[in-house]
Amino acid sequence: MKFLVVFIGLLFTNANVADIAEVRELYRYAKDSKENTEKFLEITEKTNYQNDPVLSAYYGCALTLKASFSEKRGDKISFFKQGKKLIESSIETDPNNIELRMIRLSVQSNAPRIIRYYKEIDEDKNYLIKNIDKVTSLKLKEFIKGFMSTSKVFEK
Repeated sequence: MKFLVVFIGLLFTNANVADIAEVRELYRYAKDSKENTEKFLEITEKTNYQNDPVLSAYYGCALTLKASFSEKRGDKISFFKQGKKLIESSIETDPNNIELRMIRLSVQSNAPRIIRYYKEIDEDKNYLIKNIDKVTSLKLKEFIKGFMSTSKVFEK
């Protein structure tokens, strides 16, 4: 009986937690509109981002996107700084994670130059090029290659 109660509790506890596949799918379209950004932020907030560097970086990415759609200058700065901090903290935790490098590259390559968050663009671009063939997960490899094929950074 205890097992059944615990199992049902876990089922309902995890019902609101998004998986990485859902987060990646929402990420692809998050920048397209304010509504997409809000959905991406909502879903990434519900993840276990405090204990997972990749989910934390996606949440940071969502915050930087929220900054771009914010109307108040103070909100723009605050959301962007929070997001940047999460992304950088994630990369400090796992600097050889190609997905984290992709997330940072996507944010830096789309951030306004005035924010001065662009110093690792070439480093991350080269890291992705050098390491994409080492990715063992087919889904992750396809996802990152999709990013690389649409990112203006790789047109040069």
